[in-house]
Amino acid sequence: MSRLLGIDLGTTSVKVAVFTDDGERIAAATRRHPTHRPRPGWAEQDPADWWRGLTGAVAELDAAGALRDLTAVGLCAQVNTQLVADDAGTPLHPAITWQDGRCAETAAGLTERLAAADRARVRGGLGTVDASHPAARAAWLRTHRPDVWRRTTRLLAPKDWILAQLTGRAVADPLSSIGLVGPDGDHPAWLDLLVPGLRGLLPALADPASVAGETTGAGGLPPGLPVAVGTMDAWSALLGGGIAAPGDAIDVAGTSEVVAVAATPGGGAPGIVTFPTWRGLHVHAGPTQAGGDALTWACSVLGGTVEELLGLAGTAGPGTVLFLPQLAGERAPLWDPHLRAHWLGAGFGTGRAELALAVLEGVAHAARHVLAALESAAGAPVPALAVCGGGANSDLWCQVKADVLDRPLRRTAERDAGVLGAAMLAGLAVGTGGSVAGLAARMVRVDREFTPDPRQRRRLDDAHGRYLEAQRALAPIFR
Repeated sequence: MSRLLGIDLGTTSVKVAVFTDDGERIAAATRRHPTHRPRPGWAEQDPADWWRGLTGAVAELDAAGALRDLTAVGLCAQVNTQLVADDAGTPLHPAITWQDGRCAETAAGLTERLAAADRARVRGGLGTVDASHPAARAAWLRTHRPDVWRRTTRLLAPKDWILAQLTGRAVADPLSSIGLVGPDGDHPAWLDLLVPGLRGLLPALADPASVAGETTGAGGLPPGLPVAVGTMDAWSALLGGGIAAPGDAIDVAGTSEVVAVAATPGGGAPGIVTFPTWRGLHVHAGPTQAGGDALTWACSVLGGTVEELLGLAGTAGPGTVLFLPQLAGERAPLWDPHLRAHWLGAGFGTGRAELALAVLEGVAHAARHVLAALESAAGAPVPALAVCGGGANSDLWCQVKADVLDRPLRRTAERDAGVLGAAMLAGLAVGTGGSVAGLAARMVRVDREFTPDPRQRRRLDDAHGRYLEAQRALAPIFR
């Protein structure tokens, strides 16, 4: 039986785990890394923190004997985060993360340069260069950090940088290169119209489940192991969540919520990202800006740990307070960096418990907003969703989401579906995995299903209407 190592470089931590080829987890380790916010709207990370976390987690697995008899390595990582580096791969500036909004004004000017036909292809059909687009980050650095830009020879996503550290070769993939891939599967010429020379800074593209190279011994991994090209964390979580056929859907409950639906080819909707078809999977997806991050923020404001706030929320009566979780703008389906969060409807009877429950419901309303657009894109209703990620550890939050979405949620046994999906990519890359559907059937398990409570239907439908109305009414205040 083969052993596959998955690596998931997320927004808050790097996770590594070894799995058998039937999905059994042998060992796992996690290391957290910080996000730095030196100015309002900025969110940066230090790639050195990523590398320390990875090497520390690998050392833990090695000490447990889990690295023996490895077959292959797979990677996934956060996307819409970019770093610039020199020829040696040395980072020249902190990585600008997907949560960073400093480039909004720059991005608006770039969109205006695009012809209508090219604009329609940006970011999987979104039609705009937003603040997290690599071209916006490149243009901002070129203007505001000219000393850094003069030395830059590579513009890399976190996954591509980690791959280069492990194998000596940076390779990107079409699924996570959002807004950087033309209809021919290569980097489009219009990128150089936005930032001169941009295409030359980007790594070559290859299938996520192809072999990029072999480990060199860097990071504490045994040398000579095949390493898959890998992909974005959300796409990897789709695989680790068992998404394998049209109609399958998932809520990846991480730092942000990512809702995705597999469909027949074609379709699309405003505000939704449509990915290139890959190995028979045609996926529409929408990431929000804050999921678990909203609960973490609420802990800092209301006091207490995540576990304590979840316990408090469970004591609250039926929710009357609305929470809009747009703490740093919103991504799908609005793509508005100016939106901000609110608690609405508080009264003298409102306490910490009611505010905590409102946060859980508000994140679920944001997911419902995305799901409606996804069903429009796919042209069919979603009967149920898989759910994974750290947010899925809470039975209460899973039930709240099932009630708000009015869909059954099937929680995966492996909550860290991204790291499992990375291991699955490794299996596909070296030929031990078979087909995507066959691999999902063998490696992905469900541990519990949460069904909607019909007693909550009228209240939550009304709340969702007020949520959307409040969002529309308050948006102009912040522009």
